[in-house]
Amino acid sequence: MSEKIHFEPTWELPNPFYKADGSIMSTKAEWEEKRKAYLELLSEMYYGKMPGRPQTLTVSELSNETICQNTVCHKVVRLCAQGEKAPVFFNVHVYRPVMPCEEKLIPVVIPAADTLPGEIISMAAEQGFEICSFEIAEAAPDDKEKIWEGGCAKAYPGYTWRALAMWAWLQSRVIDWLETQKDIDVTKTVVTGHSRMGKAALCCGIYDERAAVVAPAGSGCGGMASMRLSGCRLGENIGLSERIGVMLNKERFPYWLMENVADYGTPDGKNRFRENEIPFDANILGACVAPRRLILVEGLDDDWINPFGTQVSWLAASEVFEFLGVKEHSAIHYREGGHAYTKQDWSVVLDFTKVQLCGKEKTTGYKSMRENENKAGYSWRCPKTND
Repeated sequence: MSEKIHFEPTWELPNPFYKADGSIMSTKAEWEEKRKAYLELLSEMYYGKMPGRPQTLTVSELSNETICQNTVCHKVVRLCAQGEKAPVFFNVHVYRPVMPCEEKLIPVVIPAADTLPGEIISMAAEQGFEICSFEIAEAAPDDKEKIWEGGCAKAYPGYTWRALAMWAWLQSRVIDWLETQKDIDVTKTVVTGHSRMGKAALCCGIYDERAAVVAPAGSGCGGMASMRLSGCRLGENIGLSERIGVMLNKERFPYWLMENVADYGTPDGKNRFRENEIPFDANILGACVAPRRLILVEGLDDDWINPFGTQVSWLAASEVFEFLGVKEHSAIHYREGGHAYTKQDWSVVLDFTKVQLCGKEKTTGYKSMRENENKAGYSWRCPKTND
């Protein structure tokens, strides 16, 4: 564990405001130093070490058509990122309004969603958004054996990164390309994804500060759901949710994160084990996005992804946003229903983005941290700052 992290094993969510000497921070600058320490720690024991930005990125157009009753242009481009040992190729599906907009388009980057419903594509285009969905099968296939034969692993064989980090790295390469597009406002980039791709989008948002809005949807374990606290909508220990030992079980997805993380849980996940010894939790992941924007969209009936653990992790992460004076930059929305990225979820993400980045009026029912919020899962609070 990094020497810069002070940690006390407990079943409460970790307090991010401890300094290395065990005292409590009091300035915003101290949080930035702590955040850097967390990024190093996550690279060491969670996501694995990722390579940096490649020296060259080339683009070729594969196809171009209009869809959604000729209101949306669907273009497929092929990106080639030159790695250290080999190139990394992958395709990006671009959906943008046919009619020119008065302002630059707001890009939404999402992995592995090349079959987005037409109603979502149309809704985004009508509101001035461009969706860029990239394929992963060639560069980092979602398979515990094939992933090591993919473009990312071959291009950077000396790195410890696992699948979530590879998908996050690809997401950042799409942002590289967007920076070259004159009609895109890359300063308003949204990174999003659902389920395992929500976990990847969170990883991208943590490390890539060009992500102005980070929107993991139904991300569960490995995303914004607590590894310590688990339960359905009714509370802790009610309902079976995926735990870290289950997710990284050798029969399931051991390649998503660093293997040693599995040792803190059990393969069946029926009982607590050593999750309290992990020196961070999902609240730390969310806090590492601050002071940029974080929006979670979740299904109340999606028990497998731990709705209770997600809510308490979001609330604890919001303590850091409050410490930095931007608690409105962190929000959450629950809807009825299960494991899906619905039109309602998308409408919340787009609305939150327009409110936060474009000064528009709020039209959906997402929630930010209230004054004197009732806490669950932790007893600490953000300290007062001297700034």
